[in-house]
Amino acid sequence: MWLRRLVGIVMIITCIGLNVLTVLGIVVPDKTSRQVLAINSSAASTIKPVVQIAAPAVQLSGSPSSISAGASSGLTWSTTNNPTTCTASGSWHGDKTVFGSESTGRISNAGNYTYTLSCSNSGGKAEASTIITVGNAVAPAQTRTSVSTPSAAAAVYCGGRMPCFGSNDVGQHNVGGNCWGWNGDRVINISGFDAAFHQVKSGISNIQISQICGHDLAPSLSGGVAAEGRTRAHNQATKSNADTSEIPYFTGYFDGSKP
Repeated sequence: MWLRRLVGIVMIITCIGLNVLTVLGIVVPDKTSRQVLAINSSAASTIKPVVQIAAPAVQLSGSPSSISAGASSGLTWSTTNNPTTCTASGSWHGDKTVFGSESTGRISNAGNYTYTLSCSNSGGKAEASTIITVGNAVAPAQTRTSVSTPSAAAAVYCGGRMPCFGSNDVGQHNVGGNCWGWNGDRVINISGFDAAFHQVKSGISNIQISQICGHDLAPSLSGGVAAEGRTRAHNQATKSNADTSEIPYFTGYFDGSKP
């Protein structure tokens, strides 16, 4: 009899112990589980969104797009989305700024000349091209004479140097992107003048188009033309066409007496 009672008491104590352990497992969270949750929460808070960098876009144009052999054209370009590098290839070479303008210089031989500009950043690369078509040099028009009168000697302009332009010829290039002017006996393609270079040299980032394009450049070079509310007198070498920075923009010779 006493053995049965002892067994019953042991079973009751065992059941009570198991129930207590079960309750403790539910109420008291496992320490390891808490640590895992804390680590996951901390890692999630440090994740940052990835910023996608847009690839650049490039615009490049040439004006005029068709010229005669011995003449030059002007290249103008711009970009968007902040490229870090820009490189020229094809008929021009070297590193370029993200925007600007530049003369092709005189092109002696007829043909098609392709100018390409490639720009890139961490988001990708883009390029643009433009073609300048160069035709054969135009022969000077022959003067017709009447058989009933003695033939008059044909007028010679620019001392026979070619290409030769008069004020009417230069006057046809009187807008931004197609802007010529004459300095002494030389015609200069102002639209091909690099704006960034001009700003460094003069502190003025643009020119007064209405008083420059198609006109005599002497007043501007002497500080007589204002742009951005300021004037700048150029150095004597530039005024006399002796400055090497002016050579790439030389287009031809000027003769004010040429019709």
